[in-house]
Amino acid sequence: MIQDSIAMTESKVVIYDLDSTREVTQLDTETIKQYKENPDFNYIESVETENWWTRFKKWIGQVFSRFFKWLFNVNEFTGFWKVFFTILPYIIVLAVLVLLVWLFMRVNPKELLLEKQTPPQVQLTEDEDIIQNQDIQLLIDKALQHKNYRLAIRYYYLSVLKNLSDTEYIIWESQKTNTDYIKELTDDAVKKQFRNITRLYDFIWYGSFEINEKSYHTAAQKFESLTNSLHR
Repeated sequence: MIQDSIAMTESKVVIYDLDSTREVTQLDTETIKQYKENPDFNYIESVETENWWTRFKKWIGQVFSRFFKWLFNVNEFTGFWKVFFTILPYIIVLAVLVLLVWLFMRVNPKELLLEKQTPPQVQLTEDEDIIQNQDIQLLIDKALQHKNYRLAIRYYYLSVLKNLSDTEYIIWESQKTNTDYIKELTDDAVKKQFRNITRLYDFIWYGSFEINEKSYHTAAQKFESLTNSLHR
């Protein structure tokens, strides 16, 4: 065995090729500089500085990784699925951002950022509009021209309410009832007259009782009598 090993060692002969020549490539300074500036030859690995965004991405990746490992009942993804599930969280986050931008563009940003100021709308009742804004005597005259004596009585009653308010016997408010005004009056004579014409007004207006010209003048005298007593 020892002789065989010696024989094998002696049979290995190294032959050198002394006739061939090798050309050594010489790189000048400018060529070396070009290689250094070429990013394809930059093999230095840059380490991303850890901040809240990198920690967030790492946390998202870990959450999705644990979820999909549990969903597919595997311990580790390899190959295509490893790459896919690595970038999937970022695809989902990007899709959510795109959806939010799309929803924001669907509405008018000015309406979201600037609250539209609308002036308060005050809806006047018919009686309130007549007492505050209308010429009641003119309304009475027009009703009489059309021989609408029942409507003329209504205007006459509103005229009495306006006079009571102007002379500060009552405080007129649209939500008050005629009974409220009777209770509000402190002058007994005025209260008695007002109670009588209120009863007459309710009978004619709310009772839909049609009156003729003679009945109207009889009722109008009672309204005029109360109005005249307020200005004495």
